Amino acid sequence: MRDKPQNSTTPPRQATSSEYGDALSDILKDQARRKDLRRAPGPKPRQRRLHPIVPPVLALVSIWLWAFPPAALRPVVPTIPLANQEAGLRMEMVIQAGKILQYLEENGHLPDDLQEVVGDSPDAVRYMALAGNVFQLTGETGEITITFTSTEPLEGLLADALNIVSGTGSATTG
Repeated sequence: MRDKPQNSTTPPRQATSSEYGDALSDILKDQARRKDLRRAPGPKPRQRRLHPIVPPVLALVSIWLWAFPPAALRPVVPTIPLANQEAGLRMEMVIQAGKILQYLEENGHLPDDLQEVVGDSPDAVRYMALAGNVFQLTGETGEITITFTSTEPLEGLLADALNIVSGTGSATTG
């Protein structure tokens, strides 16, 4: 059946109050439904799962890198030139000799061991009391061994250590 064309001259018919009530009721129900939807938790986001082969492969790669590290992952250990090692050892021995001489002045005798004077004695320097008020210090670092007896002048122990450590001298040993 065909719709009859409306006569444009006739005014639209007036809605009744029950139609307004129905429309208002539909609107309120829709607003309540939307409010409930806004309060309800949304769908949980789907977590991506790793393929089951990925963790074992990563573990094997980690073990391989730990056992056979490539050159790019190995740290470069800087080496200290022998002249600088010797200069540092000589400086340490001069400091220890000065403390021993100060102890000798204050107490009138040499200490039994280096720990009496400095607390923690350095591993590189060994102390030995000789006859009378004479002592000997022996310093070792790597391939270098230096022996100092308190009858020798301290300036001889220093040699060119001050210049090497301060950077004003050459770092070559003769």
